[in-house]
Amino acid sequence: MSTPLQVVALLDDAASGGATLELSSALAHSLRRELAVVYIESTPSLSAAALPFTRVLAHAQAQWLPFSPDDVERGFRAQAARLRDLAERIALRRSVVWSLRVMRGTLASAAVSVRDQSDLVLLAGPPPLQLPSPPGAHTPVHRPLVTVATSGDPGGAQAEQVAAELARTLGGSLQTVRLEPQWALPRDPRWLATLARSDLLVLARPALAPGMLAALRCPVLLVGQAPA
Repeated sequence: MSTPLQVVALLDDAASGGATLELSSALAHSLRRELAVVYIESTPSLSAAALPFTRVLAHAQAQWLPFSPDDVERGFRAQAARLRDLAERIALRRSVVWSLRVMRGTLASAAVSVRDQSDLVLLAGPPPLQLPSPPGAHTPVHRPLVTVATSGDPGGAQAEQVAAELARTLGGSLQTVRLEPQWALPRDPRWLATLARSDLLVLARPALAPGMLAALRCPVLLVGQAPA
């Protein structure tokens, strides 16, 4: 029996879980795929907590308290339970078959680990900065901006098709950016400007440059199989 086609969504502790699950479930529903949610327990968080000088600010006591790997482990379990509840509600609303599993590592290492599981892998971005609105201010309806970066090769063409479908499904707009070789630099100002304006970046997987995730400012959908 062949494995059902999936959309794989990777999230860690710093991710915007609700937004990522909305994006990935919308894509899974549109393409009639299953949704595989993978929660990554951050090994850097555990390493930082193991340092003898690590402290956490307790707002109730307004003081710095010791922070240990056991505290991080409890946070992992609470976050996994929260994501499971979110995924269940969002997937049910979109009538999507879903699953959730937990692995330990980083977003970058997990993206490599799941490269053979799907040709659509969504990497969660950090939560957006939410500024309070003035009292009585009207909040306009947000139309998501989907940006697809492509060099025009066959992999880029597939990324463009997926991006167009996702923009249509989300009722958003689509922006196409031609990928130049020098844009492989992860901190190129043009990359940062593009990511700052976008709600989602769609990228052909072979175009993912080492270190690009360091500049992650929004969710990134990797399209296509990873190179061996």
